[in-house]
Amino acid sequence: MVKQFFPGTLILLMLFFANPLSAQEPLPEPWVSYPTANSEAYGVYHFRKTFELSVPPEELIVHVSADNRYELFVNGERVCFGPAKGDLMTYKYDVIDIAAYLQAGENVLAALVFNMGAEKPMAFISAQTAFLLRAASENYAYLNSDRDWKTYENPAYDPIGYRELNTRAWVRGYYACGPGDEVFADRYPWGWESPGFDDGSWVAPQVLTFERRPPWNLVPRNIAFMDTHTERPAAIRRSEGVAGVSDFLRSEQRIRVAANTTAKVLFDYGIFTMGYPEITVTGGKDARITARYAEALYEQPDLKAHRDSVGTLTMYGVFDIYHTDGEQRTFRPLWKRAYRYLELEIETSGEPLELLRLESTYSGYPYPEMGTFVSDDARLNEIFETGLRTLRMCSGETFYDTPFYEQLSYGGDNRPISGIYLYNTTDDRLLREVFRLLPQSANIETNLFKSAYPSRFNFDMGTWSMAWIQGLWDYYQVRGDTAFLQQFIAPIEGVLEFHLYHLDESTGLLGPIHTRNFIDWSIHEGSVPQKRPRIVISQSAMLSLYFVHTLDCTARLYRQLGETAKATRWEALSARIKTAVYAHCWDEDKQLMADYPDKQQFSQHTNILAILCDAVAPAAQSALLDKILTYEHFDEVASSYFSFFLFKAMEKTGREELFLEHLDFWNTFLERGHTTFGETGFASHDRSDCHAWSAHPSYFLLSLVAGVKPADIGFRTVEIKPHLGDLKDLEISMPHPLGRIKINYRVRDDQLEANIELPPGLNGTFAYGGQELPVRSGVNRLEVNR
Repeated sequence: MVKQFFPGTLILLMLFFANPLSAQEPLPEPWVSYPTANSEAYGVYHFRKTFELSVPPEELIVHVSADNRYELFVNGERVCFGPAKGDLMTYKYDVIDIAAYLQAGENVLAALVFNMGAEKPMAFISAQTAFLLRAASENYAYLNSDRDWKTYENPAYDPIGYRELNTRAWVRGYYACGPGDEVFADRYPWGWESPGFDDGSWVAPQVLTFERRPPWNLVPRNIAFMDTHTERPAAIRRSEGVAGVSDFLRSEQRIRVAANTTAKVLFDYGIFTMGYPEITVTGGKDARITARYAEALYEQPDLKAHRDSVGTLTMYGVFDIYHTDGEQRTFRPLWKRAYRYLELEIETSGEPLELLRLESTYSGYPYPEMGTFVSDDARLNEIFETGLRTLRMCSGETFYDTPFYEQLSYGGDNRPISGIYLYNTTDDRLLREVFRLLPQSANIETNLFKSAYPSRFNFDMGTWSMAWIQGLWDYYQVRGDTAFLQQFIAPIEGVLEFHLYHLDESTGLLGPIHTRNFIDWSIHEGSVPQKRPRIVISQSAMLSLYFVHTLDCTARLYRQLGETAKATRWEALSARIKTAVYAHCWDEDKQLMADYPDKQQFSQHTNILAILCDAVAPAAQSALLDKILTYEHFDEVASSYFSFFLFKAMEKTGREELFLEHLDFWNTFLERGHTTFGETGFASHDRSDCHAWSAHPSYFLLSLVAGVKPADIGFRTVEIKPHLGDLKDLEISMPHPLGRIKINYRVRDDQLEANIELPPGLNGTFAYGGQELPVRSGVNRLEVNR
């Protein structure tokens, strides 16, 4: 690892970290814990506060947080869960008005708090087991968490750790979402969250004290609460050891498993989803229920079948285990699961068991105003909707790379995700939070960020740090949010200075870099340009041009922010590196940019970046794009993820009409039965079925096909320039900060009819067939020749 201080940015970075991006004035912090808890170990705890009200108030606001997580109940009703992900510098608390849940007489505040210990999700950053509740008004200070509460350590839970998941071959690939739950019903304090429960044997919490200050720098939640709603399976696809299952989903019919029997029932939700499955059973004392979750079934351990196929295929996946006590109980995991298929394996002892109900509480970020795309091409409509579903499944308290395997927010993934996001919501809170969090992971020695954050990873990634900068420019073009972006100048400078330090003066390309540098998955093995994490690469045209692309984004952003001197400096460096890459890596015979100066390896990636960076002359870029799309001997080709940059290159060269001809990855996903888009599109790398970095066609269908783009910084005016291909009918809508944009296109013979409705205050231009016409807020009816 190169360890180098960069004096030009060190002071700025110290100020950046001394003043966390989301910092607020700290609250008085009545943190409590279970008195004998191992503060960092796995544990599940309950907290209760019973109090009397003569008349329920119209408002009673409380602040709630916990480490790792909490669920808050008021009088037996689940009110909220949190805190939102962050780190110890910006540890979140939630602000909740609980008045609607209160009643005259006895009331109970109750919280489930869990710490998953060493097995916790990689995205959970923790100090120790703790819980905090504070009333916002001094009139209700008696509700604050203190020794007047009661607490209980729940002995019913055991973790099913990653080692067991992996060694038993149930999880196929890297997994970072935390343990499964093993729950023993006869040890559980059923009814603990409700009034009337006997907590006489519970103990007073320990009030936590700290030598200086608590390890959590509390800040209020700055994203929406998750959307929650009930989902039920669409079908039962197979069963064994039990009869009469067909009516279970259509009526109140129960599934009855006889005594001393092993039964399996495979439920299909019909689409990939995520949330908290709830299994309600009765009877069957000492039965064991294994709930297993999967994206798809497998033909072989490393070969997924068609996503709709079941037959005798094998079910691999994360699982929970529930041990029954003979009473009617509802079991639910501590943390969310992701799945399309859910299999229940029920092993009874001396009593029969009845399955009464299976339903799930969906949990994901709310998107109430998503775009629409309806055309006369059913497959395009399906691609659009599948992309939006992928975005929803990969949006929680941050963006996710994959909800099934990792639930981590990667800097590189977030660039295409942000494009879809900005065209499908005007609620920028989640995107701004993602932008804020990543630089909080910066290594003070390198200035680089962790590849994903929040996370407990201990490695930096230069490329994903640069991708974060690229995303800031994308955001600024659409939102024009100068005040928000000003705070990031120090971390931007730090990332650029690191790469400047690693330039090889003899060639002008990036020299040896010892950090991880992922740009895309390889179609063969590993990744590009760095095959494996510990391989040191040098003189890579791909990596050098990725740096140039970042410099160009930075310079454009800086000019908008008034940082003219910095913009000029980075523009000059960009021009210098582009000249060097062309001089050393352009192959005149092949008319392609090589990956290295020895010209032995060629990739689509390097040539796509050459277009985006103007490393080849603008007049030659259209021909290079044709070569990228037709040359059959590339050593590496762009995945579904990196196709985002390919489509950007089409846009840059004015060849947007090519987009509809290059959707093979997404057509193949759908042909394989995907209901969300997967990780690469490569048959050789088929790990995750839900990866939002592959969902960007939903963005390009609106921006390139329907042709809706900002005409200026901040989208204060609109440019509409459709590229309809063979489409005859298209109707779209999308949110805009001023209202909703609605467009209907109809192609009839040699004419295009366009009905364009713009919200109040939004004006712009419509361009098609060599004609350009003004469009204004309200309804615009246009007819133009093709």
